[in-house]
Formats: sequence, structure tokens, C-alpha cells
Amino acid sequence: MVKKLDWYTVKTFIGPFILIFSILFFIFIVQFAWQEMDKYAGKGLSLFTISKLLFYLGINVIQLVLPLSILLGAIMTFGGLGERYELAAMKASGISLARILMPVFGLVALLSVGLYYFGDYVMPYSEKKAKNLAYNIVKTKPTLQLVEGAFIESIPGFSMKISQISGEENDRLKDVFIHQSGNFDDDYRTIIADSGTLNRDSADIRLLKMVLYHGSIYLDQLKGKAGDARKKQPNQLIEFDTLTQYIDISEIIQKAMDEENIQSHYKFMNARQLKKQIDSMEIANQKFLKESADNIFDNSILGARGFDTIKTVGNKKMPKPIDKFDQEKQNLIINDALAALDRDTNEYNWKSDDIDYRVKLQAKQKLHYNRNFSYAFTCIVFFFIGAPLGAIVKKGGFGMPVVISIVVFVFYYIINFSSENMTKNGILEPTFAAWSANLIFFPIALLLFYKANHDSALFNTSLYTDPIVKFISRFRRTKNVEHSRYQ
Repeated sequence: MVKKLDWYTVKTFIGPFILIFSILFFIFIVQFAWQEMDKYAGKGLSLFTISKLLFYLGINVIQLVLPLSILLGAIMTFGGLGERYELAAMKASGISLARILMPVFGLVALLSVGLYYFGDYVMPYSEKKAKNLAYNIVKTKPTLQLVEGAFIESIPGFSMKISQISGEENDRLKDVFIHQSGNFDDDYRTIIADSGTLNRDSADIRLLKMVLYHGSIYLDQLKGKAGDARKKQPNQLIEFDTLTQYIDISEIIQKAMDEENIQSHYKFMNARQLKKQIDSMEIANQKFLKESADNIFDNSILGARGFDTIKTVGNKKMPKPIDKFDQEKQNLIINDALAALDRDTNEYNWKSDDIDYRVKLQAKQKLHYNRNFSYAFTCIVFFFIGAPLGAIVKKGGFGMPVVISIVVFVFYYIINFSSENMTKNGILEPTFAAWSANLIFFPIALLLFYKANHDSALFNTSLYTDPIVKFISRFRRTKNVEHSRYQ
């Protein structure tokens, strides 16, 4: 009986969870794509490249979508059980709410562990791919590596040779030879021109626009012919004054997209690698701070006195006041002092900026390290918020559960986002910032579970207002009202 009940509650949860996860993931991806599309529009990218970029970038939203799906799914599941009085029947048979939640909690715990490993292994890979692909899209300028006097074979189906290349943008060509061929049974075409220009096509950057002047086209029409017919086919010669030739370089662009120019970043590391990186940076920062402090002290007046190992004699002459020198000497002394002051000020500012950068970078790394654990634990917290809330409100479907989930998630997101921003600005300690939202919502989850387990009327306003009214009534003066009979 209990085993069938476990399977029933799990199946009741899985259906809404998968549906909600799919809908939320689609919404987040579309919203993300809408924001990011302007950066990559007009780049002449293929649909596959754009889809791949959106996939790599959008996969990060799973860390937000999964906890929210668990929250909404738990409210809908146990709210529906309460609405259909199935939850009341289970409790009437002697099964506690904790026992009813246990099988679904086991599934949520597995999802939580899976989210941690997803963030530890899958997301570093997707971050690396996404950053490199986005960098290549923005930075790649599709051009050919033109070399004077050498055959260029980088374009499939083309072989070209250019005797001289000139112009500010290397776009002017002299003595151009192009041989174009495809498969064995395709036509062959050879172009020879005196001069030409080579530029990117304004309409589609996947094409290079080559304009040739004063040349000839030698055409071998071999398509559909075989054997002796190919040998007997005469060549055709076409002379031209101006010829526009478009060269498809989409394959070159695609190869450029696949290059990985960014190799080192803390978001590319898993937890073990990142912990090692944080420890190494901690040691390096401490060493840098000590060296900077020692350098500043040594260059100061107090530090300089430490180098004076010669004892002061009684008749040592004191330095002359500056007004004892002539005007030219005074100006020289003042200029030297100002130059030394500017030099020290610049050095202090540089060291201050460097220290600030190191501290903020280390804070970001610690935040990223703790965030994987925190997001995984959020799944547990949201389950213990959603399941008791569903049992209390006794409402399933997409009405009240959606409203409650949105309110909870908005507060969670605001707290989490604000804490992370304060950490990145060096205001808040990174470990506390990563766990701040969970530290606030976990006690709320325990309170809700306690209330639901004891069938407390959580949303009964009189439960909270009556003690206040009773307390105030003690201090209210009672008036002696005379009965109308004695008036």
C-alpha cells in the first residue's frame, strides 16, 4: 500500500514538473535570445551557428529554471492532492505529511545532486564554448590571407594567384589568375585579369565581392560529358572589360567560429580546479600585499631612516633651509620634490587599482565556487516551501500556485542578484552572498513545513490579528454608559 502510494505521489509530481520545466526553459531561452540577438545580427551567420551559440549561452538558465520548476511543481502537486481531499485521506489513514513528502523529496534530492554536477562539469564546458564562439563572432572579419605570387587554396573549389597587392586595405589586385572547379563532372572555369578589387559584400559578409577589369574567361563545359566527349569538347573564350565575381567564404567563417582563443577563465573550471585556483591566488595576493607595503615603507621617510647606519656626530651640520639658497636652486629643489611626489602618487594609485582588481577577482571566484553548491541546495529549499504551501492552500492547477511561485521567486532573485552585485563591487563577503537567499528562505521553509505538518491555519488572518486586538484592548478605557431608564 505504502509503495503504491509512493509511486502515485512521484508520478503526480513528475508530470507537472516536466511540463513546467519545458515551458520555463523555453521562456527563458526566448527572452535571452531576444536580448542577445542584436549583438550578432548582420554577421552573416548560419542558423546552425546562431542556434549553437544560443544553446551554449542558454544552458546556464537551467540553474534558475530547475529550482523554480520544483517550487511550482510541488505547489501544484500537493495543492492538487489537497484540493481533491487525497491528502486528507492519507493523513486520516495515519500517514504523516513528512512520510507523504518523502518519495518526492528523494527525487528532488537526486535533481539537486544532478544540478550540482551539471554546474560542475557541463556548465564550464558550455561557458568555454559560448565565450569563444561569441568572441569569434564579434572579432572575426572574414577576409582571405592573400599572399603575392603564391597560389591560394584556402577556398574550396577555387585556386587563385595574385602578382601584386596594394591599397590601404590590401584591396587592389594586379595580374589576377583564378581557376574554379568543382566535382569531376562540373565545368571548369579559368579567369585571367589585368587588375581588380576585393571587398566584403555589404549585403552578406559570407561573400567576398571581387571586381575584375580587362580580362578573359576560359570555360571548359564538361558537365554531363564523359570519355572522348570530354576530350573533344572545345574551350570557350569570353573577354570582358568588367567582371563581378562573388566568392563564398562561409566555410572559412565556420572554421574561425570553431577556434578557441580564450582558454583560461575561472568559469571554465570545476569545483576542484577552482578551489586550487582560489588558494593559489590567496597566497599570491598576500605576497603582493606584503611586497607593496614593504616597498611603500622603504620609500617613505621612516623607512629611509632605517638605511642610515652612520651615527650622527655632534658637530654634523644641519641641512640649510630652502630660503638660504638662491632662486634658481630653490626652483630646482621644489621641482625635484614635486616630481618625486607625482611619481610616488602614481605608484600608489597603480598599486591601489591592482589590489582592488585582485580582491574583486578573488571575490568573483569565491562567489562562483559557492554558487554551484547554493543553487543545488535551493532545490531542497524550494521543495520545502512549495510542498507545505500546496498542502496549506489546497489549490492545484495554474492559478494560485503560479502566483505564489512568482512572488517567492521574485524575492529570491532580488536577494540573490543584489548580494552577487555587492560581492562583485567588493562590499559583501562572497560566501555569505552566495548563500544569503538560502539563509533567508530556509527558515521560512522549515516554518511552513511545521505549520503544514500540524495542520495550522497559516493564512487565517484572525490567528495573527486577535492577539494584537486583545493586547490593545487592555489599554482601552471603558466608559460607564448610563441606562436610558435612569436618564
